[in-house]
Amino acid sequence: MSYCIYARKSTESEDRQALSIQAQINELKEVANKDNLVISNTYTESQSAKGVGRPVFDKMVKELKKGKTQGILCWKIDRLTRNLLDGAVISDLLEQGKIQEIRTPMQIYRNNGIDRLMSGIDILFARKFIDDLSENVKRGLKAKAQNGWMPGRAPLGYVSNQGEKGFKEIIPDPILFSLVRRLWDLLLSGSYSVPQILDIANNKWGFRVKNRRKKVDTLLGRSSLYGIYINPFYYGSFVFQGNEYKGKHKPMITYTEFQQVQQILGRRDKPQYKKHNFTFTGSFRCSRCGSMITGERKKKLIKSIGKHRSYTYYHCSLGKNRNCSRKSVTESQLEAKVSDMLLGITIPDGYLKWIFKYYDFVQGKESQKDNAQENLTKKEISKIKTKLENLTNLMISPENNKHNILSTQDFSEKKKQLLKTQKQLEDQLNDGGQEKKNELKLTKEAFEFALYAKLWFLKGDSNRKRIIIRKIFSNRVISDQKVLMSAKSHFGSISKLAFPSFIKNTTFEPTVLSLGKGKNEVERGQLSTFLRQLDDIRTEISSNASVFNN
Repeated sequence: MSYCIYARKSTESEDRQALSIQAQINELKEVANKDNLVISNTYTESQSAKGVGRPVFDKMVKELKKGKTQGILCWKIDRLTRNLLDGAVISDLLEQGKIQEIRTPMQIYRNNGIDRLMSGIDILFARKFIDDLSENVKRGLKAKAQNGWMPGRAPLGYVSNQGEKGFKEIIPDPILFSLVRRLWDLLLSGSYSVPQILDIANNKWGFRVKNRRKKVDTLLGRSSLYGIYINPFYYGSFVFQGNEYKGKHKPMITYTEFQQVQQILGRRDKPQYKKHNFTFTGSFRCSRCGSMITGERKKKLIKSIGKHRSYTYYHCSLGKNRNCSRKSVTESQLEAKVSDMLLGITIPDGYLKWIFKYYDFVQGKESQKDNAQENLTKKEISKIKTKLENLTNLMISPENNKHNILSTQDFSEKKKQLLKTQKQLEDQLNDGGQEKKNELKLTKEAFEFALYAKLWFLKGDSNRKRIIIRKIFSNRVISDQKVLMSAKSHFGSISKLAFPSFIKNTTFEPTVLSLGKGKNEVERGQLSTFLRQLDDIRTEISSNASVFNN
């Protein structure tokens, strides 16, 4: 039986480890010599075991699965793992016999119930040690912050003193403190931009920063300089875990100076382009290439008065064809075209209330029919429930104990069909009333929109105008400086309504569908045509609800 040695220490400094990697290997080789163990390979790793994903550990596990090695020799089982997932892998290999033995100088774990239990307990204790250590570290860091000392690395211009780790205080760097203060002074003077200050610091002062990873001195970077200017640590505070604490370290600047710097950084060295909210952008397409139409604001000198005036033009955005013509139309032309078309679908004043009364009257008559249909549907559902009950009773009756009257397959098919029919009827019962209400709501919305659309367009802001255009019109294009579009079908139908003049502002109620005495045949025909058109519009809207909503 051959063993592999696995030695590991965390990425933390060596003085925090009980034994370094080489010390572990030396001790384990003494154990191997003493017990005459055959060592086939040695694996070493400098990585924490509290999480999964250790490359060397994973490589060792692959070799164990292949059967090239049958045992593991390590200083303690917590060297193998401190997390439950890797622990489960080791336990599983031990149970499968892929690992015959895990040996430490103090303990041997073999493939039996007691040893597997002990290895699991030791792995849990190793995990508990990590959890406790993490909680203690977090508690200690929070206590340090509450005591006024920032946990972590000291910012540029400061250093940590040589006290005990965890209790180190942050003091001014004897070399860089005054230089960093001069960086603040340059920006506060208002005479230098951040890039200019960076150039002065690196090229004139020879400012250098220690790169801890590469262990060399490097130039001060722009992001590092900005990081200095926005760090509250320099005026005496610091942020830890989302909370701000007042520090006990020596401030480099005052709070007032810090606020002045924030205002300076908020300035822009180059002009900012204002984002215009063009009314018709995104609402029309170019008829030539299909690209969206975009807006552009220009100034024009009016020689007669000697002043500039702003004009907004709309033209092809060239999104699909860079060579497309950019002939433009003015915003006033677009608004005039939309306003004229809105006038064409506007309902004459005084008719809307009567139309709504008529639709309520029709809805009431339909509700009576619906109630009758609802009662019939409920009766059908009741009959189906009775059939289901009879079918079940027949299935379980003593006469059918051998399924000679009703087979299991026939029972299943008939029950399935009855339940399907029942579900269809129940859905029809539940959805029918709501569907009628939605139809009436959409129809009234369409007429109300037609009545007030022009007013809303003239008085509305850019967003309101866009909504009205997209709600009412389709096929919206600009072609050779002409605006082309058409009203959606239901609004087009509203525009073609033949309104009888005799029902406007009268006491004539929709419930009196017969005109009675005193009305001639012409007026009867007008009313008949008008009511038929109203019914057609309602049908059109309800059958194309998605079109209306868009």
